[in-house]
Amino acid sequence: MCTDKEIIELFWCRNENGMNLLQERYGKILTHISYRILNNMSDAEECVNETYLRIWNSIPPSRPNSLLAYTGKIIRNLSIDYLKKKTSEKRQSNNFSLLLSELENCIVSDHNVETEIECKELSHEISLFLKQQKREYRYYFIERYWYAKTIKEIAEKYRVSEKKVESVLYRCRKKLRLFLSERGHSL
Repeated sequence: MCTDKEIIELFWCRNENGMNLLQERYGKILTHISYRILNNMSDAEECVNETYLRIWNSIPPSRPNSLLAYTGKIIRNLSIDYLKKKTSEKRQSNNFSLLLSELENCIVSDHNVETEIECKELSHEISLFLKQQKREYRYYFIERYWYAKTIKEIAEKYRVSEKKVESVLYRCRKKLRLFLSERGHSL
């Protein structure tokens, strides 16, 4: 199997085999991320296809260090935008709203141009926070809030009880709130 660097190099050469290898390597993960946010397979597939197009159009000039992180960010943003558009039309409840509600006490969201820099800084602060946590906290947090997995799925993957996962995530959110507060982020 090709490495991320080899796939990126194929994109740089505008070789369509890069797209095939990307789909083979990360297609299921991208679909999973999008489905967890949208809760609809056809919408998720649409976002995945749009992700492939955006990757094709952005490499070059971009040369990502991590192809999974790069594609993951694109699919999450596309899926969230798609969900916002769809929910503004239908005002339906969804899995992603639940995830955001769990984090709402840690992070205040304000959608305007002035806060874009603050959002990047906040993202950096969250990364720093996670690096300081136990492996268990990091893994559960990322599984829950990046990959949008259910408590049950996380518990099954790590062979622990759902109560343990809930408890770890609760403690992690509590620590994150304190961490961000100490760094001057208004909550």
